[in-house]
Amino acid sequence: MGRQLWIPCCVALLLVFVSGGSAAVVRGYGANPVQRENRLPGSRSWSLDQTAPPPRIEGFASEVSVLPGQRAHFHVSTAPAARYRIVLYRLGWYHGDGARIVACIPGCESLRQGKARLQPHPAPGSGLTRAAWPVTDTYRFSRRAVSGYFLAKLELKSGRARGEVSYVPLILRSPPARRSKILVQAPVNTWQAYNSWGGKSLYAFNSTDHIPANHVSFSRPVGAPLEFEIGLLRFLERNGYDVSYTTDVDTDRKPGELRRHRLVISSGHDEYWSKGMRDAFEAARNRGTNLAFLGADIADWQIRYEDDRRTIVEYRDAKMDPVTNPAVKTVRFRELVPPRPQCELLGISFAGVRETNDPPRSYGVNLAALKDAWFRRTGFMATSVLRDSVGYEWDGIARGCAVPPLTVLFRYQGPGPHGRPTSAEVVRYVAPSGARVFSAGSLQFVWGLDNAYGHRDPPPDPRLQRFMRNALSDLTAKH
Repeated sequence: MGRQLWIPCCVALLLVFVSGGSAAVVRGYGANPVQRENRLPGSRSWSLDQTAPPPRIEGFASEVSVLPGQRAHFHVSTAPAARYRIVLYRLGWYHGDGARIVACIPGCESLRQGKARLQPHPAPGSGLTRAAWPVTDTYRFSRRAVSGYFLAKLELKSGRARGEVSYVPLILRSPPARRSKILVQAPVNTWQAYNSWGGKSLYAFNSTDHIPANHVSFSRPVGAPLEFEIGLLRFLERNGYDVSYTTDVDTDRKPGELRRHRLVISSGHDEYWSKGMRDAFEAARNRGTNLAFLGADIADWQIRYEDDRRTIVEYRDAKMDPVTNPAVKTVRFRELVPPRPQCELLGISFAGVRETNDPPRSYGVNLAALKDAWFRRTGFMATSVLRDSVGYEWDGIARGCAVPPLTVLFRYQGPGPHGRPTSAEVVRYVAPSGARVFSAGSLQFVWGLDNAYGHRDPPPDPRLQRFMRNALSDLTAKH
């Protein structure tokens, strides 16, 4: 496969149409940073597959995100002591390879001597598990580095477990001076909510003694839980969209960042939000920023931060929460006083979760919406379905919700868990500010855009890819 690494400045713009239904991507002079980045040679030496626990090598970063020019600090443990290397990848399209090697730490021909670090125990009462490991490795990003999802691959290079790997995810944000058309928010809060490293998560099912924590820390290994995000990432980068990336922690820290972009996308299983995040999204929408929620069960639970946003606080029972202010209680947003249900922002609310051995569920086209501009030249018909697109969790219309009139684009109606009726909808509405809000209503919706990693059946759907390009064209346009 050819690689075009340099184009003389005097060469005119060349429009290259990617096969397989992809959008036209501008090559050469005037291309945006994502387009230029994805022309570089990729590597297939990465994977989301990790060594089954208990891993002999694992680690975490001091930061959930950094800016170009800043350092990332890694904390690595090898048990027993062994030599290792970190290979840092940026995820993207890269001619289909899916990632590019950015750096090797300490070097691509060098190794670091690791040692076993103390495994902490959950703190009594809170269940907080924090790994107080020293910084073992650092990497300074170039000031010209392009925003993206990065994976630090920890490779064990000696000992009986040689070849085992684990991953540390990290988001590189864009510098403040750059205003991309699209901003994608990575749901790092939810990664940690389900993370049971050290014995505790926010859930009973994977916590020791089936007693969940009410405090969870970012200072512990989390792996690479990108199953419901990577399809969107690859689709955006393959099609050359002007996109940059952030995290929900950063939205809480700098809420005004959302208003600097035409479209803000909440990606994947973005379930755990702070009050500051909810306020930021509503403020952005009310000032005309378009929003897209490409996942499900988004903004369901309200959380708080402690320890300079390195600890998430979540009491499932409001009576157990020591904070008396009802507006910041760590309960579901719809249970707050006053309530702030998901549907008032997304247009839809959490409706169901797929049980083990449940049959696949599929969206069908809403006949009444087929003439909508987003369906133009997609090939969708009244009888069309999106195979296995409804799950693992899904959202549906909540009757009586205070939301502007909804345009229903796709719908599933039928049996849900244990045979009970359920529905899931893909919707759009227009806020009084003129902002358009789009909600996909399902975690598996993005598998139809690109499922080369993790899910190969069914294959990506060219009709949905075209629908999404139409949607993004509208959501990033000036109106």
